[in-house]
Amino acid sequence: MEHPKLSGFIDLHLHVLPGIDDGSRSIEASVEMMQGLQALGYSHLVATPHADDQRHTYGVDRIERLHAETARAATAAGVGLTLGYGAEYAYGPRFHDDLQRRAMITLAGTRYVLLELPEAFMPATMPSVLFEVGRAGYYPILAHPERCAPFHDDVARLEALASGRALIQVSFRSLAGTFGRTIKRTAWTLVEQGYADLVATDCHSPRELGKIVRPVLEELRERLPAPKLARLLTGTPNRLLTTA
Repeated sequence: MEHPKLSGFIDLHLHVLPGIDDGSRSIEASVEMMQGLQALGYSHLVATPHADDQRHTYGVDRIERLHAETARAATAAGVGLTLGYGAEYAYGPRFHDDLQRRAMITLAGTRYVLLELPEAFMPATMPSVLFEVGRAGYYPILAHPERCAPFHDDVARLEALASGRALIQVSFRSLAGTFGRTIKRTAWTLVEQGYADLVATDCHSPRELGKIVRPVLEELRERLPAPKLARLLTGTPNRLLTTA
């Protein structure tokens, strides 16, 4: 599909902070990731390290420290990207505890919270949980829900769950087929049929720039009209970052 070259992309979900989770392994790798994303048209990133009650139990202080170190190193290397931070919450005790304490790590200081749903099943209480997130003053963004088995053959069920309660964020890694054909098919259905509110690279290493990010961007340009692509990559994420 022919349309003008787009840029100014905003990524609200990637693992670019070094040594904190399964993402970047070093500050050098983090800078390389940021350089590569800038070259591909990105202008703003929000680092979202995993947050759960098992392996990733660190608090916001560690995230803030690594964010500052990464931002300084990127600036010193001539990277012009804006870097914010948040967290990717796994659904579980840590998520509920932070919600109860009104201490959630939001995306770049906004009211938006990135939430990873269970992959094998969907708790019957999930609609009321999302409602409670809203009552607490936050708004959930569902991270790569295409990976959740209950939605593979029923994307309308995902739309019903999210409607008025959450936003749907599809991952480049799913669109690339990293997790298999079923998840890839579901991801493209969400994007092409208009269920997705935004897309995110979910980039974990510099290797993924050439293997995943660039090819998916090219395929998105081929398969989507320019206005829809701009909304997914720029318009919606920009609105979330600038809405009080």
